[in-house]
Amino acid sequence: MIMNMIGKQLKIKYATNYSKFGILPMNRAIDSKHVQKMIASLRKMGVMRCVITVTTNIFEGEMKTYVIDGQHLAMALEREGQPIPYIEINMESEEDLVEKMAMLNNSSKSWDLMNYINAWKMIRPDYMKLFKWKNMYDIEISMLACIGLNMPSIRFGTQPIKNGTFQISNPKAEDMCKTFNDIFLKIGMADRAVKFQFLNAFIQAYNSNYSHLKVMTSIDKHMKTIKLMASGDETGSYIRKQIFKLPK
Repeated sequence: MIMNMIGKQLKIKYATNYSKFGILPMNRAIDSKHVQKMIASLRKMGVMRCVITVTTNIFEGEMKTYVIDGQHLAMALEREGQPIPYIEINMESEEDLVEKMAMLNNSSKSWDLMNYINAWKMIRPDYMKLFKWKNMYDIEISMLACIGLNMPSIRFGTQPIKNGTFQISNPKAEDMCKTFNDIFLKIGMADRAVKFQFLNAFIQAYNSNYSHLKVMTSIDKHMKTIKLMASGDETGSYIRKQIFKLPK
C-alpha cells in the first residue's frame, strides 16, 4: 500500500544489478545487526517500502546513483537476492541533498548531531574541523561547537549545526580544544551537567591571563569536591571561584 501511494507521484523502478547503487560517504554507516532485522522483516512481511536514490556527478566526477534512504533495506534485499524497488528524487544542490537526507532519515530514526556533521562535512569545511576535533579529543560535540563559537553552552543551540549554517568564529578554538581536553580528561568522572559548567567557566577564563597550570593544580586540589558535585548555581559559582579564580 505504501509503495502504491508513492507510485502515484513518482515512478517505482526495480533493480537486480546491485552494483548500480553507491553509498554516499555522508550517510550513516551500515549496521549489520540492523540489516539482519530487515532480513527477518522481509521474510515475514515482504517489501513494505522503497529505497530512495539520487543520481549525480558532484561527488565522484561521473554520474552515479546513490542510496540516500533505505540503505539497510537495500543491503537486506541484496543478501536475499531480491529486486530492489526504488524511486529517484531530484537534487537541486549539495545543500538540498543533505537537507533531504536528514528529512528522510529522521522519519525512521532521528539523526544525532554527529549524523548532521558527517553529512555537512563533505561540503562545509568548518564541519570537517568539528569532525576532526571530535576524533582527536572525544569531547561532546556540542562542547566543541561552543568552543568553536567562543560561546557559553547556556546560549548555544544545536539548530545551526543541523541546518548547515554553523561556522567557527573563534580564532583560538584549536588551542582551546587542546587545553580543555586536559580539563575534560581530569574531570572525566563528573556529571555531564557539571562538565558543561566547567566549560562555561573555561570559556570566560581563557584570556591573556589564563594559567592552565594553575587551573589543573586547582582541579587536583578540589578533586574530592568535584567528584561529589551536582549541577546547580552553587556548583557553577564554586567552579568559577575555586577552579578558575573568576568572580562569582
